[in-house]
Order: sequence, then C-alpha cells, then structure tokens
Amino acid sequence: MNKRRWLWIGVVLAAGVAGYYALVLHSPAPQSEFALDLAQVRALADSVPGEKAGAVHYEEVLAMRFYEAMVMAGDPWKETPMPVYSYQLVFPDRTLIVDTAVARADVKPEFIGLHYDEAAYQRMNAAMAKAAQILVTHEHMDHIGGIAAHPQLAQLRPALRLTAEQLANSAGMAPVKMPAEPLQGYEPLRYGGLLAIAPGVVLIKAPGHTPGSQMVYVKRADGRELLFLGDVSWRTRNIEFVRERPLLMTLLIGEKRQPVLAQFKALKALRRAEPGLAMVPGHDGPAVAALEGAGLLDKGFQ
Repeated sequence: MNKRRWLWIGVVLAAGVAGYYALVLHSPAPQSEFALDLAQVRALADSVPGEKAGAVHYEEVLAMRFYEAMVMAGDPWKETPMPVYSYQLVFPDRTLIVDTAVARADVKPEFIGLHYDEAAYQRMNAAMAKAAQILVTHEHMDHIGGIAAHPQLAQLRPALRLTAEQLANSAGMAPVKMPAEPLQGYEPLRYGGLLAIAPGVVLIKAPGHTPGSQMVYVKRADGRELLFLGDVSWRTRNIEFVRERPLLMTLLIGEKRQPVLAQFKALKALRRAEPGLAMVPGHDGPAVAALEGAGLLDKGFQ
C-alpha cells in the first residue's frame, strides 16, 4: 500500500473521529445566561387568590426505548427507558393537567419500546374532560398528543391553555396533528417571562428545546414546591453536569443548544440555592419515584 493511500486512510479516520466527537460526545459550555428569579415566581404564585393544590398526581402512560448517549452527550450507548408522564394538580374545587402524553395510535410501535399503559391513558383522558385548565410544557407529540387525539376536543377548548408559540409550531408536533376545526378562533396564551395561571401555579417561558417550551412552578397547599421542567432537561444528570443532549439529537429535534445550556446552568445554581425546590425533569423515572417516595407526587389520577 503506497503512502498516498495510507494518507487518505488517515484523513478519513481523523474526519470520522472528529465527526463522532462533534455529533455524539461534545457538549459546549454555556455562553449566555437565563434569568430565573425564584422570589418573583413565588410572589406571583401567591398573588392568585384561592386555595393551592393539595396534591399532585401522575400517570406514566408509556416508556420509550432510548440510549443514554441520546440523553446526554458523552454517555454510553446503554439502553435506558424514557418514561412519558402526565400530571394532575388537585385543588379543593378543580383540577389542572400538565402534559397529556400521546395516544397509542400516534406512536410507532418501535418508539413505544418498553410498554404502553392504555388504562393510564384513559384515566388521563377522563381527567382532561373534567379539568379546569390543561397546559403542556411544550409542543412535542409525547406532551401535547393527548390534546390532539381527545375525542371531545371541542368540549376541552375552554380549559386549554396553549401558548401562541406552541400552536404555531405544527411541525414540532409531528406526527401528531392538531385538529383545526375544534380550535378555530381559539385565542392562545401570550405572555413574556412569567404568567400566574392558578393559585400557586406560574408558567416560566423557557424556549430552546422548542419555541413553545415553558417550565411550570407549583406551590402546594402545604408550602412544598415543585418545578416541572418539561423537556428543558430530560434527566437530572443534564442539570448536574450542565451537559446537553448530543448535537446529533439536537439537530434531529430542532433544539437550540445555547439557550438550553443557559437554562441548565441557571437550574443547577437554583438547586444549590434552594434544595427544597423539587425539580421534575421531563423523562426521569428515578426522579419521579423519589418524589413519590417523599410524598410530593401520588401515582394515579383522581
């Protein structure tokens, strides 16, 4: 084999290693800041009159099959479950739903991977029909799909609290499609950084993962606090290490890495400053189990 051929082989190998590093292993440092003033959020949460939620329930509707390397850049190619949740805030006189999973018919069988709990989905469907407010952390199918597929979407309309950014991103919902007729003339939420929507409940705009991404702060009646992160962070590890999903994954889902990294940085600082604030990542089974064990979450919708 002549020297030129060896040279070309070396160039190809070097390009492959560099490409793999950039696409799978590397997570850049945050280059910007994300403003998250918990004192202001708390003040807004207390500004809405009425009793706060006495309990927070959850349903695990399905678990997708993922790999750790897809969740955080540099992690191994080890299979890991990606559970999909819906949450129910229970007030004395009403309920509020956060995230609505996705109907089985809208998920390819290979994506379901581990399990799909049809009974949990139907409990969530029934709870949505009775909820005073229904909102989603963002517009990806595994969070907004339950709204799109609901058989009584027109009846749900008064309870829906979808944002303008979420409704405008129909491509981000794919393969789920939001029916147009039941929502004709619907006026979505429009707000800046923060919006109080119920006693103890504040929306925190956090675009990056999608244009309509938002976190949901909840102060319970007993004073304990939760912060639902949606898919700002899939797992607690992303925040602990301030490490993004691999570039390959962010390109596939259309995520903007720097805004998300700034959110990781802010959330890590907040965890240190406020250890009593329970953060709920989008797809973290052990984190949800720990919060259930601590009495912050209860399994099964009412």
